[in-house]
Amino acid sequence: MRSISVIMPLYNAGKFLAEALQSVLNQTGKDFELICINDCSTDDTRKILCDFQERDKRIRILDNEYHLGAAPSRNKGLNAAEGKYILFLDGDDIFEEELLEKTSKTIEKYQADIVIFEYMHTPSDEINKKRVKEHSADYVEKFCRTPFSVCDCTLVDFSNWSSSPCDKLFRKSFLRDNYLEFQDLPSFNDVYFAKMALFCAGKIICLDDDRVMVYARDHDEPSRISRDRNPMCAYYAIEKLAKELKERNMMEKCFIHLYHFMANTFWSLLIYGKDGKRSKDFCQFLHDKGIADCIAYGKEFYDRIEIYDKYIIENFQNKAYDSRWFEHMDTYFECYLKHRGQILRRFINEKLQQDKKIIVWGIGKNGTSLLKYLNEHFIKVYAAVDTNEEKQGITVCGYEVSEPHEICAKADYVLAVGKPVYLHAEKIMKDSNVRVINVFDLLEEKDGIL
Repeated sequence: MRSISVIMPLYNAGKFLAEALQSVLNQTGKDFELICINDCSTDDTRKILCDFQERDKRIRILDNEYHLGAAPSRNKGLNAAEGKYILFLDGDDIFEEELLEKTSKTIEKYQADIVIFEYMHTPSDEINKKRVKEHSADYVEKFCRTPFSVCDCTLVDFSNWSSSPCDKLFRKSFLRDNYLEFQDLPSFNDVYFAKMALFCAGKIICLDDDRVMVYARDHDEPSRISRDRNPMCAYYAIEKLAKELKERNMMEKCFIHLYHFMANTFWSLLIYGKDGKRSKDFCQFLHDKGIADCIAYGKEFYDRIEIYDKYIIENFQNKAYDSRWFEHMDTYFECYLKHRGQILRRFINEKLQQDKKIIVWGIGKNGTSLLKYLNEHFIKVYAAVDTNEEKQGITVCGYEVSEPHEICAKADYVLAVGKPVYLHAEKIMKDSNVRVINVFDLLEEKDGIL
């Protein structure tokens, strides 16, 4: 048995195929088979495959009798795979030489179901430029040291794990035991497979390596991937996810992440949709029945989904496409203030009654929204500060924005919206006696008590 089966579906991939094949054969990890599924290519794809196979017998060629598309081709390769682990790569991409060695050692070390590694889309003329995506110490500690599952991930974490199989190494027995196959759709055919694998995995680990391991080529060449990006295909993928989670009795542990993914995917399809009529028809379908059908699979959990996701979903149900609501939505923070701002108001009012001085740190979009919200509720804080010199001295919501050091020395509490602003403020105020509070953490407290 080979250690890894690399599965590569190919349709008219001749222009870049030799480069992609060579980057697999150049791997420092040598114990692999490369299964190439030729999906009735009409260019020189098969000739290139045969030439390479003559030089390296680790290459296996499977020919489709009819043009099937990427999903059935990947399934065919998966069924034929003899390796302990499975890697899906595309025939126009470039792969870091240590990809197989690093990922196989990691999955063995942690006995994981899935290893996630860095993957980047890049223009064709920059495909050979090496890049890194620096991982913070917190990221490494959280995701690269101990295996985790989706249940351990925040919604932001989960959003960072892609809907592509090409940035993941899978244990073949895990895929087999969970009956995971690609969905036969013209587009978005890898969404169900990739996300369902994440939902099913008991042990996921991220590769402790900042290097980009797969460079996905962006170009306009015809390929085995359909250019027909029908948003209805995304709907079918998400509906299948919902149906499977219900049938496998997994909805209770996955519903928050499922509906977060659903809401943000549908919203993105409207924002970035290039075909106005298709987008309008898609929005109407969701309005009439699509959203209701997806909610029905987890209806007993719907009231417990994240507030902003419910806000997006209900906009689909209640507003027409022509209103362009999806271009003018409340921000995440504004939505939270509307639904749970009473927690913040209660906290501030209690401190003001104790004659405590409260400062708002960071006058960006969220900081401005916070000041506006407080004004609307007749709550006056001591000051507003920002480290950006361009903002210092301007007036925002009745407050002249100050440089933080002198003002914060007089404060009892600093309110910062969101973790990045909070961490920045906390770092600067480290040697002071001022308590820095992340407003999002305050709002997310169930009982509103710090």
